[in-house]
Amino acid sequence: MTKILLVLLLLLIGLTVGAMVFDDRGYVFVEFSGWVIEMNVFSLAISLIFIFVGFLLINWLVNVSLKVTSGSRNWLGNWGSRKHKKAFHQGLIALAESNYPEAQSQLSKVEAIDFDGINLLAQGEAETQLGQPNKAVSYWQKALGHKSSKLAATLCLVRHDLQHQDAEQALTRIQALSDKQKQQANVIKIWAQALVQAKQWDTLKDKLKGWKKALGDDYSTLMLQASKGSFAEIASKQGASELKLNWLAQPRATRKDPAQQGAYVQQLLDQHMYSDAELVLVEQQKSGPVKELVPLFKQIVLPNPTPSIKCLESWIKQDENNVDLLSALAHLAFNSNDLVLAEKALAKAIKLENRQADLRLMADIKEALNQQGLALQFYKQSLAHDEKP
Repeated sequence: MTKILLVLLLLLIGLTVGAMVFDDRGYVFVEFSGWVIEMNVFSLAISLIFIFVGFLLINWLVNVSLKVTSGSRNWLGNWGSRKHKKAFHQGLIALAESNYPEAQSQLSKVEAIDFDGINLLAQGEAETQLGQPNKAVSYWQKALGHKSSKLAATLCLVRHDLQHQDAEQALTRIQALSDKQKQQANVIKIWAQALVQAKQWDTLKDKLKGWKKALGDDYSTLMLQASKGSFAEIASKQGASELKLNWLAQPRATRKDPAQQGAYVQQLLDQHMYSDAELVLVEQQKSGPVKELVPLFKQIVLPNPTPSIKCLESWIKQDENNVDLLSALAHLAFNSNDLVLAEKALAKAIKLENRQADLRLMADIKEALNQQGLALQFYKQSLAHDEKP
């Protein structure tokens, strides 16, 4: 409208200047069905401008009337739009400031306004922080109707499902996403969480093969968790013998994966199959210690774990200040009732680094040696160590 009025104004100026230059205002004569109109060109231009503005005014009044009768709150045009934008922006700012009541109040003013679902996502977050999860879910479900916010709304709903231990519903929502969306790292991470909560270990292990890059550092933890869950399920349902057969039937790449090895050994230990666990630990670390496997030596309980002790001592000779190796040897020796070796290894480990588990073990060793004073001293030291941030 502004551009049109500007063009008409320029036309009027042009007519005025032209009349002044040529000293001729022109002449217009219109006769129609007995009606006669006579005027100069300048008057005609002014009349046309007034007629055009009149039509614009009538058009505006008609539009306002239609909006009022239809129940629209935006009948004041741009003024209402600016008011909604202001409420939307203030709501987002309040949400970022953790002022959730204010965010809820401002965003409720634009609930019916189309902001591509962003306002609905924000309203859901505000309701969540105010302890109204059901209202939050209703807003996120509304946001699903907006193409640009559908993925974000789905992820919000999936997180809500997982928080309420409804992994099956979370997986159903994820499956409804497009193939392209399922390949995004943020979707893959929450998908893995849902599979863990649903205890779908085999499915998780299969998926992890293609998710390694997307998961990054979380890959090893998830693979270990999936393997532990899978092996535990086999052991509980089919027994320890079937567990060993299942391990031997795994592909060579699987049996060479430290995370898989650790999960398998942990399950053997949980089944009190200490000799089998020791055999795997020693066999899989012929080339040197593996950080995922070394701590598992601590759980072996055998009267004479000679292979494990020899293995650990040979590594300690090459790396005398390795606290992990010294601690593992001390726990292993203590479990075999070799208190002398356990005390010797543990004393050096504690000298290098104070760890609560090692301090507690030293207290147990001193108590077993009837050195009650020293036992109490190490026990207090372990408690003090535990209280440190």
